[in-house]
Amino acid sequence: MTTEQIKGILDVNVALRDKLFAYGFLFTDSQVNEKEYPFYDNWEKKIVNQYTLLVHKKQKSYVCSLEQNCFVLIGHAYNPFTLQYEESEIVQELLSFWVNDKNAFFEKFNQISGIFTLIILDESGVHLLGDPSCIQTTYYGKINENIIVSTHSRLIGDLMNLKEDEYVKRLINYKHFRLFGNYLPGDLSPFAEIKRLVPNHCVTIGDEITVRRFYAIETTSKGKNELATEIGEVLHNSLKMISKKWNHVAISLTGGCDSKTTLSCANGLYEKFSYFSYVSVDKEKVDAKAAQKICENLGLKHKTYEISSEDDDFDDLDLVREILFWNGGGTLYNNANDIRKRCYFSSVNDFDVEVKSWCSEIGRAYYSKRFNGRKRFGKTPSPRKCTTLYKVFLGDRKLVRKTDRIFKDYIKKYFNETKNSNVPWQEQFFWEFRVPAWNGLTITGEHRYSFDIAIPYNNRKLLCLFLSASIEQRIGDEIYKLVRYNMNQKVDSTGVLVQNIEHTKKRAIIENLYYAVHTKIPF
Repeated sequence: MTTEQIKGILDVNVALRDKLFAYGFLFTDSQVNEKEYPFYDNWEKKIVNQYTLLVHKKQKSYVCSLEQNCFVLIGHAYNPFTLQYEESEIVQELLSFWVNDKNAFFEKFNQISGIFTLIILDESGVHLLGDPSCIQTTYYGKINENIIVSTHSRLIGDLMNLKEDEYVKRLINYKHFRLFGNYLPGDLSPFAEIKRLVPNHCVTIGDEITVRRFYAIETTSKGKNELATEIGEVLHNSLKMISKKWNHVAISLTGGCDSKTTLSCANGLYEKFSYFSYVSVDKEKVDAKAAQKICENLGLKHKTYEISSEDDDFDDLDLVREILFWNGGGTLYNNANDIRKRCYFSSVNDFDVEVKSWCSEIGRAYYSKRFNGRKRFGKTPSPRKCTTLYKVFLGDRKLVRKTDRIFKDYIKKYFNETKNSNVPWQEQFFWEFRVPAWNGLTITGEHRYSFDIAIPYNNRKLLCLFLSASIEQRIGDEIYKLVRYNMNQKVDSTGVLVQNIEHTKKRAIIENLYYAVHTKIPF
């Protein structure tokens, strides 16, 4: 697929134009024609100082100025600690703190949940900050002296006529690249000229581009009962704010730990949501049946969307495949059932936004579980450890060494300020690399093809509360169980617990062996 090919598709298929880079934005001081590809006059245009802001017609944006400072927020935001849910109010307050007290600004900013990008203009340049997990991907660069920022790497590549990086070409053609998703190592994009915004860091674009950490991931010494109480309150408040922000909110459910915890924390708000699951492949039937049983136990109406497994049942599926490929960065085609899901839900008008329980795994000792209960990953990261956590490399050792060098730069850039952190490095790596690089790309490039997403777990303070539990408690999901017990005991009283069938004990043993061996190979 090339830019000319995707443009050719959309020049003919007018109805699909708003699906390209859906819910995206572009911020730049370069010349842009909003009437032509890829915008087709479907994006809202605002002039912000000397910059042009283009925002997809389904996306929201807020602009606020004070003295020589200007804030631009693209996406949605709310504060579960102060119960603020109007973005205009939140942005105005943040701007006032930025002008008068930077420390107070970051204290307030770190309370904010949502899926957004914040762009700050002041006398020192352009500053970029993302939502807590950068689940809304943000790419940035300075090309021919022009600043350019967007949710979608291919949007920038298309506008600036960029050539795909040679290393990226080689990586995505590697036979095992498909394993563990279509994301790239470090803060890479498909183009050498642009990088991806990393959570908990501020990028400043002036004469040069600088990156600095503004939030240190730290745990507390609170006991599990206190942690569970605070977590339940924050999640409940988050769901309350979400219910106020949209007219028709649906919570997608499985029988798994994350969505059950979300459902328990919606107690007292149940009438404000609808509840659903979907079945696009046989393995999803277990999830849907479990969710149905839990909802019946709570007296809630639950709907299961049955999605055909036949491509011929969907119009323009081949075209949708190409658009999703481009939205996701053009590195890997989506799974067939995921493409059918996007086609299906594009015609579903039952709700305005889907509440997903993503980001929750940040607090669930993901790598320990993946590697058969492993608790020790060493005190510090190494390039080879990061490469091993990133992908399965069974061959092409030159590619391994190049990927090592990518992660060597990543460690220097993003880990140096956290050497004395009390959070294990692999947890930081999962939060700041894997979740935004993979899940963020999936939200931005795939799920938003159909509708907007809200994620109540995407909050810095909340995620640090989860990480404050001991490694044993996190492996056993003890805090989650206690949250559900506190918030609504009926959720667990059915005895339903669905495990990820792909994460079997045998697979964990094999992956742990791979990690142990591959991190020791000297070449």
